[in-house]
Formats: sequence, C-alpha cells, structure tokens
Amino acid sequence: MGLQIYILKGLKMANIFLCSYFAEIASKINEMINFKDKHIAFIDTAAKFEEVNFYVGEAAEILEKLGAKLIRLDVSCAKNSAALVSIQDEPSCEDKILSTISQCDIIYVSGGNTFYLLNELRKSRVWQAIKNAVKAGKIYIGESAGAILAAPDTRYATPMDENSPNMSDFTGLNLVDFCVVPHFGCEPFTQATHEIMEKFGNLYDLRPINNAEFIAL
Repeated sequence: MGLQIYILKGLKMANIFLCSYFAEIASKINEMINFKDKHIAFIDTAAKFEEVNFYVGEAAEILEKLGAKLIRLDVSCAKNSAALVSIQDEPSCEDKILSTISQCDIIYVSGGNTFYLLNELRKSRVWQAIKNAVKAGKIYIGESAGAILAAPDTRYATPMDENSPNMSDFTGLNLVDFCVVPHFGCEPFTQATHEIMEKFGNLYDLRPINNAEFIAL
C-alpha cells in the first residue's frame, strides 16, 4: 500500500496528523515530529465500550517505545463543570484533563466509537480546550474516530459507527475543512466505507485513506 500525505501549510511544520491505524504508520509520523521526550495527552475514551480495542494498547506501546511520555485520559469523567466542585477543593477530573492538555506537546485521540467520544467531549470544557490548543499550534494526532472528529461535521460516519447517544448535532472539532474516511477498503469496514462514499460523496469533501495511509497538514 502507498503512503498518502497532504501538506497544506507550505514550509510550516505539520501539526495535524490523521490516520486509520496508528500502529501501521507510527514510524513515518515519528520521522516528521520525533516522539522522543514528547509529553502526550492520550485520550482513549472512544474505545471505552468497544469489544475490539487492541489498537489502543498497540498505539500506547509504540509511542512509549519511541520515547514519548504518555498521560492516559478518559474525558468521560469530565462532566458539567458546575457539578465538579470538590468540597475538599481538590482539582476535578476536568481540571486535571485541562491542565494536561495545556502542558502536553501532543494531543492523541484514539479510535473507537466516534459518537460516544463526541458526546462525552461536549459535556465539558475539554472540547474547546482541544480546539484552542490545536489552533495555537499544538500537535493533534487522530486515529480512526479521532480522525473523523477533526472534521467540520461527523454525520458521514453513521454507516461506520453506531450513534448510541442518539446525537442530532454532529458538529466536529472543525480542525480541518474536509472529512477523513478511515479504513477505506479495509476489513471489517469495506462495505461501510464504500457506503459512506456513495451516500455522502456529493455532500462532503471526503478523503478516504486505508490503514497504511495518513494525512498531515
């Protein structure tokens, strides 16, 4: 399989990396940003209730072997900030996540269920914190659901992921102006990815990538 890379910022170093399967392309991304001694906010919430989630452990192991320092975060613990006040004045779950995002070098969002992740992020200030951090130049790596999340709108992913939270607002992080279709032509998503292209191809700027490809910008 080939390697597909979009560089859209001229000579400026890329800070957004979107992929289907991180384990397959990690060494190539490492050549571009060098993970050694980088602090990574590793958000694996999308895989929390997935039966198949081996890719989370694979990605974490690879990043640590490349010298990165991971802080694993579950954004589902960060609810409405009004309900997070501790009587001991201890930092809330949300405060800890926000602090990690502000201090890390890289924000990594794993694969899993796009809509569960989207719903959980919307419940807290973490959503805006990620947007602000990436806009300021912090590196964002999105794998599968994490790549879909970067789009302006995530509705196109419904043939691939169950909308278990019954969301009606599919607005994404809007980090990019196109929509990644991860795992294109790859099992077990062959049928779903082709359905996405047929159903939403005229509505969105879809960028299909297989498991050995990634987009950098």
